[in-house]
Amino acid sequence: MGEKTYAAEPRTPEELAGYANHIVQYSPEYSLCTGCETCMILCGLSHEGFTGPGNSRIKVELGTRSMLHRIAACQQCADHPCYEACPKKGEAMKIDEKGIVYIDEDFCIGCGLCAKNCKFQPTRIAMKKDKVHKEWKAVKCDLCRDNPEGPQCVKWCPVRCLGLSEESVFAPDGAKPAELDAE
Repeated sequence: MGEKTYAAEPRTPEELAGYANHIVQYSPEYSLCTGCETCMILCGLSHEGFTGPGNSRIKVELGTRSMLHRIAACQQCADHPCYEACPKKGEAMKIDEKGIVYIDEDFCIGCGLCAKNCKFQPTRIAMKKDKVHKEWKAVKCDLCRDNPEGPQCVKWCPVRCLGLSEESVFAPDGAKPAELDAE
């Protein structure tokens, strides 16, 4: 059996066509990530009510030699390999009316098939133990779908290096991420 080939970060308009609304990291010409991990902290706080190393749905890959840090968040793939791999799709892995794929932890059985079928390496789906029953559950970026202000990582990034893809469900009609930052 061959080795799995992972997707590269989409950059061109053609590559981005295969992905729905998602968090984007602006190029270093616009803003440079400092590696402060505020995005991870706010993600944990907004979803779990506390922060810690295992409860963020977004990851910062610290570039120790290059000092260029990379943000890894779910790209909301158009073909939804995580959703398709879930044995409890429709219950644990869901797609909302805005097209956002999210996980309902109450129904997640912690099998990890969603993480194994992620197109990206490292996977954009993390496994964590839940607070109540100490059972493994999958978590992934859901664009803070229940928050009317949108993704908290974007809102609170101190250097404004994060934004939303152009077709974001949180953008006002026709507004692009750069235009939102200028307001």
